[in-house]
Amino acid sequence: MESLLLLFTDSLPCWDEETVKIAGENPDGLKALSESGDLLPVSGGYVLTEKGLITRENAAKDLYLPIIPAEIISDESKAHHLLEINRMTQLLDRAFVTDWGIKEVTTRETFPIMPCLKDDEYFAFSGERVIATWPEHETVKRFLSDFPNVGVAARKFPAPAQNGLDEWALRNNLAYGELTVDFVMRSRADFNHYKNYPQFESDKYKFLDSDQLFAHKVFCPSSPEELLPFIGKLHILLTLQRRIYLPGWFDIDHDENEDWHLLAFVTDSESELETLTRTLRSFGHELINPVNPLFIIGTSIERLRNQTEQKRTIYDWFCDETVKILRPDYE
Repeated sequence: MESLLLLFTDSLPCWDEETVKIAGENPDGLKALSESGDLLPVSGGYVLTEKGLITRENAAKDLYLPIIPAEIISDESKAHHLLEINRMTQLLDRAFVTDWGIKEVTTRETFPIMPCLKDDEYFAFSGERVIATWPEHETVKRFLSDFPNVGVAARKFPAPAQNGLDEWALRNNLAYGELTVDFVMRSRADFNHYKNYPQFESDKYKFLDSDQLFAHKVFCPSSPEELLPFIGKLHILLTLQRRIYLPGWFDIDHDENEDWHLLAFVTDSESELETLTRTLRSFGHELINPVNPLFIIGTSIERLRNQTEQKRTIYDWFCDETVKILRPDYE
């Protein structure tokens, strides 16, 4: 039973019966661990106590496992927020397998962003439509000019890599910002085949030869404008991959296949998803055009719970189970 405590980590510090069951563990142990003082009921879920941290560490030692850092959460609002991100994580991970390949899932992964703009400098409204303003920002224009190699033609040039970006930031007296993504999945099809290709030291975030799913839990679907800074920073992250870390390799893999970049917004209900979809479509294709190819898709906790069949690949799940909010292949 104590091994159940190993589920509690810094990135996933709050669990309930549903999330534990989806993760393949027996949820009955949660109540017993609460009665023993190892877990504390908070906001519909459970979090570690100081006693639980010690029991968890001993359980890891008994199983000869590394001790992964864990966090104690005392704030109810934060615990609820993190529990819902965990729920989304478990349901998305369950939604499909990767035949002949592997899935690499992270929760609350944080990426440094350079250049990082103010929240209102990524997009602007023109009536109901959204205009991407970040590409015309003076700092971004300087960045694009100083790192011009992009597309397949960039493969013949050395990647600037992290050192090149750090030097540029220092030279321009700029500080890094951050983008935290609730759920990131790197899906690697036919892993045994692709592992034989050379890897690149510049590939800091290990996106080479992978399809990526970036998922964000939407807690206020009635205020979609609040998503714009997140989308803008994701635009910068994709731009960094194409010009700094994997120039020439981020969109096209070693076998000349196109890699998919998917941004998924996840609401609680289908009605919320319908409202969000309608609004984001009214905002227009500037939400994806500057960094195409990029898909914005939607799903809901309700939809993920009701999915009756685990799809075989990310492509099957994308085609059969998601709402295509904005896509690069048509307006």
